[in-house]
Amino acid sequence: MSPSLASGSSKETDETALPNVDLSKAMRGVHAHRMGENTEDEQSAASYWQGLGFAVEFLERGNDRFSRLPDLRLLRDGNPVAYCEVKTIQQHIRETHILHEEREVEVRVEWSSAPAEERLSTDLVTTIRQLNYENPDHSLLNFVVLVNRDPESAPELLTKLLAKQLPKAKRGIKAKHESWTVEAIQTFRRKVDLCLWVSPAPEKRLAVEACLLFNPALFSFAEEITGQRRDKLISLDPAA
Repeated sequence: MSPSLASGSSKETDETALPNVDLSKAMRGVHAHRMGENTEDEQSAASYWQGLGFAVEFLERGNDRFSRLPDLRLLRDGNPVAYCEVKTIQQHIRETHILHEEREVEVRVEWSSAPAEERLSTDLVTTIRQLNYENPDHSLLNFVVLVNRDPESAPELLTKLLAKQLPKAKRGIKAKHESWTVEAIQTFRRKVDLCLWVSPAPEKRLAVEACLLFNPALFSFAEEITGQRRDKLISLDPAA
């Protein structure tokens, strides 16, 4: 059982495993990463929680864009109660750095052609890895805020991904990666207590479109933060 705002903790300590990667075929001198952080959305999420009576701490240290930590820690009456990861749902941008011996580093920036389902899956996997890193025993609540800036994404796509079951055992790299992704997303469902799907609103505010609740102890809290609108509340059982 996940912890609640009032009290309680979980002894669950399972970690999201990383897939086996063959680094022998990597190009020497080439480094690539996905650019997905949006500091404006993180600040809007912080303001949202502050409006609900939380004190907010930013966990990223310095200018570390690739921190393993979740973005925020939420406190009430000086006591930490939850971690929060903010993800901007959008088309992914990949930045590749190519090192050359006799000239400056070559930087290539390109948009990912991956479909919306694949992009959202990647964001969910990254989110649970960050929450597990800082909150491995689930001693505090785990909140997620998904800020949608992608016209191809919707709450229905999120619930579809969360409902996926592990495929039957198949051979091949693609099948193994699919199984690993589904398992990681089920860990998201098991470890996250509350997930907000929001859209940007005027004056850097956030409009809640849906609230996915995995911790029944937070039902009243979820109703409160969604404006008492039950049509925005999706209650799901945690994954087994």
